[in-house]
Amino acid sequence: MTSRPSDIEAWLVAGQTALDAGHHTDAAAAFARVQHALPGEITAALLVANAWRLAGNTVAVRDALLSAFRHATDATSGPAPIESAEVTAIYELGAALLDAGAPTEARRLFERVVRKRPKDPAALGALAGATRAEGDPQRAWPIVQRAMAIAPKQPALLLTAAQIRHALGDLTRARYWLDRAETVRPAHVPTRLQRALTSLLEGPSAEGWADFEHRGLPTPPDTGAAAWHGEPLDAQSILVTAEQGQGDNFQFVRYVAALSQRGASRVVVECHPGALSLFIASGFDAVAKGEAPVTDWYVPMLSLPHRLGAGADVASAGIPYLRTGVAARPSAAPSRRRRVGVVWRGNPAFLSTTLRDFDPALLPRLLDIPDVEWVSLQVGATIGETPSTFLKPQLSLNWLDTALLLEQYDALVSVDTGTAHLAGAMGIPTYILLPFTPDWRWGLATDATPWYPAARLIRQRAPRDWASVVEALARALGS
Repeated sequence: MTSRPSDIEAWLVAGQTALDAGHHTDAAAAFARVQHALPGEITAALLVANAWRLAGNTVAVRDALLSAFRHATDATSGPAPIESAEVTAIYELGAALLDAGAPTEARRLFERVVRKRPKDPAALGALAGATRAEGDPQRAWPIVQRAMAIAPKQPALLLTAAQIRHALGDLTRARYWLDRAETVRPAHVPTRLQRALTSLLEGPSAEGWADFEHRGLPTPPDTGAAAWHGEPLDAQSILVTAEQGQGDNFQFVRYVAALSQRGASRVVVECHPGALSLFIASGFDAVAKGEAPVTDWYVPMLSLPHRLGAGADVASAGIPYLRTGVAARPSAAPSRRRRVGVVWRGNPAFLSTTLRDFDPALLPRLLDIPDVEWVSLQVGATIGETPSTFLKPQLSLNWLDTALLLEQYDALVSVDTGTAHLAGAMGIPTYILLPFTPDWRWGLATDATPWYPAARLIRQRAPRDWASVVEALARALGS
């Protein structure tokens, strides 16, 4: 049944009205009817994606954009030339896909734009950025060089160049391009954040933490609390607000004890609901996100190192600082096989996990490692993805349950996930499998991390080279 123009207009009005009222889910539903009626209309998909973005549903954002991508590639893959207006729409869709964590689809669209506009520096820069985000910084570098030859002083291109050199592990040249970018556009927030990531990749430092304050701070609690920047806390209360992913909170909650040492009368830790029982069992005065009490001060969780003046101190002496509160079980008989938990994929709701995810097709190779009984701790594993010989305990979204499981195992093998951070914070032997360009917290080259002394880092030798990671893991578990 064909929709009438009046229907489409009504849905657009309804969507915009809901958006203006802050009813983002209702707006997404109205705009989705427009997208369904006009599947080839990129603007409709962008409206849906924006509404879902405001609603905080990143998976729905990608679904809307990927639907538009499929229609766009079908419509523009034929022999007819792409019109100028179509090129602009395709570019905007590519930019949205890149922001939504779909770099491969974004790269394919930007390639079409570049074929139409081969000397457009913005299009070339976007293609370079998508190629880098897809995990191929080597191929991205000559593309951004072409763009900079056309527009040598464009800040966005200089920042892209810095990000590519960072991804290649060339931090000296990354800083060079960051300096160039800041010369052209001083105090540019994305450039300052990239400087933080490059600095912290070399190790925690006062400079890195200061620049990390440009990451985009969470919304302050609606309690009237003042933002804490290191002021005296004598006999005053403070709320530590949760932010980013669960792994970030597991990593940074270690700094909370320092607030009590500074004289705070009460330190309340806000956490994601699934971690509430774990934080309480670990001895924190914890509340679920959105249920913050009235306090004198508040501080974002990931701002603690900077505002405490921690510098290079990662407070690892307090490990284990996450606990189950359950008495230790008797040691198992030494003759049994080692029981090792494994997690191969991160949370799909977060946009940066794609390159971190281990190829599940390689999981059967783990079975060649002798004397290991594997236990799947992968939430949301698909049918047929997990080898049949893996143990499959009942998993929940309660992190205390996960911690109780980890206490039963000899070790954990995981990609960069909340589970890896949890095991590290509990002092459990952990093998963390890392992509060629790791997140800033894991540094470069070394197999050790100051954040978790019981963890061992196993790195890709080249982008997407998980096979070498399996070989290194086999050697590590066999030693």
